[in-house]
Amino acid sequence: MTRQQARTRPLSRYLKDFKLAQTQCAHCRKPLQRVTLVHNGQVIKKNAIPQLERPMDDHTWQEASKEWSAMCRFCSDLWCHEQESWFDILGFKQYLFEQTNIRISTIHEYVVRLRRLGNDLSRHQLPQGLLLQRHMEQQLEPWLPATSTDNYRIALRKYAEFLDRSAATPESIKSTSDIY
Repeated sequence: MTRQQARTRPLSRYLKDFKLAQTQCAHCRKPLQRVTLVHNGQVIKKNAIPQLERPMDDHTWQEASKEWSAMCRFCSDLWCHEQESWFDILGFKQYLFEQTNIRISTIHEYVVRLRRLGNDLSRHQLPQGLLLQRHMEQQLEPWLPATSTDNYRIALRKYAEFLDRSAATPESIKSTSDIY
């Protein structure tokens, strides 16, 4: 009796099928229009996928697929790149998504503003102790950019709300995503 050989396909083929099957971001659950593939926390660029020619069978892919996820560009940028330590950007974004009724585009704006500000503060090597929750806007005033200052202030106020809420009820701001 001959044993049937398992069908093998290149990893790139499995990934193309996987990418097409994804309809929601693995983190924020937003419907995906453009998919970013992430492997163990690393973004895989679309031009690298065709070079992934390692042959594998369906069973091997089932195991390997647990290491892959599909994210929207915004979440992949947040989750897969080094974060500065001034602000809890990931927690803040999650809080805005889950605990407020703010539009997604506004959430993106707040998060981008805080990330830029945090990167700027890190670049200037300012001490972390400078940031006190109650007077955040006043303490950071000298380092706010000359343009769009009001947008940065609004983002800082929302961040202060996040800090107040998370200090009062830490259980209310926990991850609801199955992969994080």
